[in-house]
Amino acid sequence: MTRVKISGAVLLILLAVSTFAGIWVNRRCDGMLRDIERLSTAAENGQTEVLSPGAEELNGKWEHFRSRASFLVRYDKLVEADRLCSRITELSESEDTELRAELAELHDILEMMKSGETPLMNSVF
Repeated sequence: MTRVKISGAVLLILLAVSTFAGIWVNRRCDGMLRDIERLSTAAENGQTEVLSPGAEELNGKWEHFRSRASFLVRYDKLVEADRLCSRITELSESEDTELRAELAELHDILEMMKSGETPLMNSVF
């Protein structure tokens, strides 16, 4: 009977950790998605004074997220988003026209990352 209790406790701990990790990833991605939308709006309106500080802030949030999410999210998703964040920072300083395309691509990657970490019945079984 003790083995059954220990196994049940281990399963409950795994369930709690995975639920907490999913919620944490979703909240962090939501915050970065709001920043991306704000930067996209600023790029459309030609507000260049907002782009560089906003891109630096987004890059800082990404670095903070990446350091903790490296054991929760697949590596290839993190590498691609990492590359895009560094490009966005460079493009915001040079006011390049590719900035909006890179922001859209990062937005899509974060949306996929967020949906991939949401526990649904079809993704569990």
